[in-house]
Amino acid sequence: MPWPRKGILIRLLIYGPIIGFLSYQALEKYRTEREVTETDVAGAEPPSGDDVEDKLEPYKKVIEMPDGTKQEIIQLTPEQAEEILGHPLPEHKPDSKSDSKAAD
Repeated sequence: MPWPRKGILIRLLIYGPIIGFLSYQALEKYRTEREVTETDVAGAEPPSGDDVEDKLEPYKKVIEMPDGTKQEIIQLTPEQAEEILGHPLPEHKPDSKSDSKAAD
């Protein structure tokens, strides 16, 4: 059986490991996210929606956007949010894209 053409072999040697590496990274991310959601589900029962709304009422504020629409926002510190919601907040991982835009 003859070998495939040289160009096909080169592409296989380049793209095979890249696809394998990216697949491995995606699988690890999936496992990590699934583990986090399983621990969140197994944790304490979250407070009911009405109870949370009542607790958030003093922190609500309505702002007017530049286009004239009004937007309701809630201003909380991370500690207040954890106290009201009853579980720790997920860690924020800054995107490299947003960091590079902020630096410009």
